[in-house]
Amino acid sequence: MKRPSAAFAATRFGLGLRPSQADVFGTDPIGALLAEAESEARLPAGPKLPSTQKIFSTVQTYFARVHMAKKEQNALVKGGAEAAMTADDASAMAPRDGGAMTMQAMEKDAFKPEHPHLDAYNAEFEAMIARKQAAPIGFFERLVDFWSNHFAIEKDSNPRVMAIVGAFEREAIRPNVLGRFEDMLSAVAHHPAMLFYLDNHISAGIDSRAARKMKDKFGLNENYGREMLELHTLGVDGGYDQADVRALANALTGWSLSVNPERPNCGTFVFYSAVHEPGPVTVLGKVYDQKGQAQARAIMTDLAHHPATARHIAFKLVQAFVADDPPKALVDKLAKVFERSGGDLGLVTEALVTDARSWIAPPAKLRTPQEFVWSSIRSLPVKYEFNDIRRGLATLGQTPWSPPSPAGFPGDSRYWLAADAMTNRLDYAQFLAARTRPEDPEMMAEAALGDLLTEPTREAIRRAESPRQAYALMLMSPEFQRR
Repeated sequence: MKRPSAAFAATRFGLGLRPSQADVFGTDPIGALLAEAESEARLPAGPKLPSTQKIFSTVQTYFARVHMAKKEQNALVKGGAEAAMTADDASAMAPRDGGAMTMQAMEKDAFKPEHPHLDAYNAEFEAMIARKQAAPIGFFERLVDFWSNHFAIEKDSNPRVMAIVGAFEREAIRPNVLGRFEDMLSAVAHHPAMLFYLDNHISAGIDSRAARKMKDKFGLNENYGREMLELHTLGVDGGYDQADVRALANALTGWSLSVNPERPNCGTFVFYSAVHEPGPVTVLGKVYDQKGQAQARAIMTDLAHHPATARHIAFKLVQAFVADDPPKALVDKLAKVFERSGGDLGLVTEALVTDARSWIAPPAKLRTPQEFVWSSIRSLPVKYEFNDIRRGLATLGQTPWSPPSPAGFPGDSRYWLAADAMTNRLDYAQFLAARTRPEDPEMMAEAALGDLLTEPTREAIRRAESPRQAYALMLMSPEFQRR
């Protein structure tokens, strides 16, 4: 196999070249990709950020106080109506100098920060930007993005989920990117973000002890059982049926989290045996008669090693990194490596980047909006603020941890070719170009695109009326937009 260039390696598997960065690859771009992934996997995820437990406890405490303030305010309103208070009476009883606070005043003044879930999300978002900018190549960051999207969580589904979705990625995804798939699946299943997002924390077996006592308050929620089979492991064509979904959902009952802010374990995984459905379950024809947590753990172990899971993961990996229509032979190879290694993601990753078929496919795959933004700010000496990145990604339709569904963002890049998609990219390219230090545009293009730079693009940059226009042309060129 012909050795790929540094520019092609950085584009297909990384986040693009940064100025004067080609030497990072040396004479072995493929080896550099693997070395970067192994090195980055050992590093902490940026600045010291609080744990899920700390964030969740803070948010729960805040909302508990806000809830109490609402109850007190409603009681005051109700009491006032019953007493038929006159306007003068009401005025005389209005809070002054430390008197009873209204709900609005409480949210504004009493509990700082005002919106701890937003503050936590923004802190994770800013840390993400720093990681993308600092990554030597960005291959490991691309792998993290892939797995985070595979186990997708929608931040806007609930304020508590928004608060801890970044911690979910730091704690459940990043440490396992080059580890065993089974370990990542387990870490995800134990994390409060996934349990809360897919409503497993309120799922109870209909014959559980709790349900027998209070049948009107407890019921089975099949969300997580379905998504674990359809999205996280076997895939939609993995051979399971509705009975398997229900059986797995029953096995997962009791997998929950502590939500009481007054308890020291608030925001951590808890197994509640009282809501767990007793008795054996059958999944994919196999009977699981383990007790308590052990039942779902045994099922997940088998799912993690199932051939359908290997094919599902292999297809998604190749589609995400190589081509929208993945080469079947490459998918088959990765599936075999996955099966033979027991789901060793490090070996699967190595097989992906060392196979010649990963490099033969032409650079036709459109960068996602996030990849476009990360690559742009890496390739240009651009001055930007956090809100510039946030607004840009929102306009382009891919803010962090905001997929349209639990299925995540589609791996097929044609999803991003809506009618106004390229217009929005052009607008953002011009926005960034206007904030870039005026340097030699042609030299910048050579540094960012290397041997991928074509003569038509070079000529267009030469003929640009200004450096600003030249930078925008570079960002919108086929060489930059596609990988």
